[in-house]
Amino acid sequence: MRPALDSGKLAWGQSPLMEARAVLELPFAREGLFGSVTVPPSKSLAQRYLLAACLAGPPSQVDGYPDAEDPQLLLSALQEVGFQLHVEGQRVAVRGFAPVREAKLFLGNNGTGLRILVAILASLPGRYVVDGVPRLRERPLGKLLAALRSLGAQIEGERLPLVIEGGELSGQTVTVEARESSQFVSALLFLGAKLPSGLRVELAGDVPSWPYVAMTAAVLRQFGAEVQFQPDSVWVKGPLQPRKVAVEGDWSAAAFPMVGVAVAGGDVVVRGVRPKSVQGDAVLVDILKRAGCNVRMEPEGVRVRGRATKSLRARLAEVPDLFPPLAVLVALRGGELTGLGHLAYKESNRLQVMAERLRQLGLAVEADAASFRVFPGQKPQAPPFALSPEADHRIAMALAVAGLVTPGLRLADPQCVAKSWPDFFSAWTALVR
Repeated sequence: MRPALDSGKLAWGQSPLMEARAVLELPFAREGLFGSVTVPPSKSLAQRYLLAACLAGPPSQVDGYPDAEDPQLLLSALQEVGFQLHVEGQRVAVRGFAPVREAKLFLGNNGTGLRILVAILASLPGRYVVDGVPRLRERPLGKLLAALRSLGAQIEGERLPLVIEGGELSGQTVTVEARESSQFVSALLFLGAKLPSGLRVELAGDVPSWPYVAMTAAVLRQFGAEVQFQPDSVWVKGPLQPRKVAVEGDWSAAAFPMVGVAVAGGDVVVRGVRPKSVQGDAVLVDILKRAGCNVRMEPEGVRVRGRATKSLRARLAEVPDLFPPLAVLVALRGGELTGLGHLAYKESNRLQVMAERLRQLGLAVEADAASFRVFPGQKPQAPPFALSPEADHRIAMALAVAGLVTPGLRLADPQCVAKSWPDFFSAWTALVR
């Protein structure tokens, strides 16, 4: 079954991802999802690999670099500031570094790329103007900037656009409050791996999404850095050494077909993901098992069979990217998701947006600042208007999951999935029966 586009908009073959005004009728699954799908490389891991490769220098190389929007924006920005990168398909080879005196950089809505790059630019001689889309201008940055300034960074502005006068930084210890984003910690760890004396990052308060800090540490260690964790701090010291690395499949992306089977039934193999992964979202296997799904790892990936049979209760503070698809599952099977306060700082206010969209389907959703719960029993009904994902790729893909059991559900702005999975709707449609 192929999703239908509104009359007068696009023919299917023209790809709705390239047309900002497209409205997509989401495929309805009469039988479920069947077949296999290969997920794109992890954009979180790919961006960390590329940044480490650039700092390590030639002959570093990243294989499997994604063609999604976020990683490509970061790649372009790194080239603008003087990193000489040879791109051949999904292979990026570092050839050298030729400093520039000034550069204007655009990061779209790429929070990971922005925050780590800002820390690196603060230590690179030159004048850099950094900006992004309106939503990125709203996303938190101030606590990271304060930490960088305590090391001597010259940065104008508290939010985008920023003007950075890069230069030598001093200090071996920095304190950061990272309640708003673990990316503040990751950014300072990358900076510390570049500084001659290393850096101790002292943590003031809790850090959400800790597996992403662990991912950063794993990448830096893979490139030769020392990283040591203490109860309230992380210490890092380089220098980084050239490496050739390959990006594994994206567990965050895999969540959508996996939860799709849990919602609509079927039998799907998701290829490209690894059981022993640095990605925290691999915990989805255990979460779906708790919901009664048949999930097992196979040589080519992870296999999911049959619908969820139980309500689900899960705390997602460390894996917030799993919330949008799991919200759909909980809305249909019942349960509660907690640890969600950090979602207000994502590409959209994901907790608020998902709750509102599911209510628009007629589902009895309750949500407060950090939790989401549903009492099952309602059957979703498509509203007479297209639902907006608020330009958030994960909201759009989660609504595709809801569309499996909601005939006639329409999605506005489907092309926003290009942020992480440009071919999502083609891959999705191929699974639906």
